[in-house]
Amino acid sequence: MEKGRGWSMWKKDEFKVRELNDRLMMAERAFTDRDGLNGRHWYKHLIFAPSKNNDYGSKSFPGIDDATEKAKRLKTAESWHFVQHEVWRVSRAIRHVSLLLNGALT
Repeated sequence: MEKGRGWSMWKKDEFKVRELNDRLMMAERAFTDRDGLNGRHWYKHLIFAPSKNNDYGSKSFPGIDDATEKAKRLKTAESWHFVQHEVWRVSRAIRHVSLLLNGALT
């Protein structure tokens, strides 16, 4: 592909640019959950959030991380089932984003 050719192709078709931008916005929104993180409902993003244990750090998959740390401490079947639930929430969001980006959902 020629240098810059890909961008100029998109630049000429404003409808395609708008469509891609809309898909990206919907994808970012799909990574949020109205219920928020367990114990921190004000944080809605399932992929990134401030760390529960470090005021200056952030975590990827914070709900899974929080649930895993709690399950390690409690060592109960119920706590590990909650980890599975958090993994399910994130995987549901990822599947939804995949459908959005592929144009299956609008």
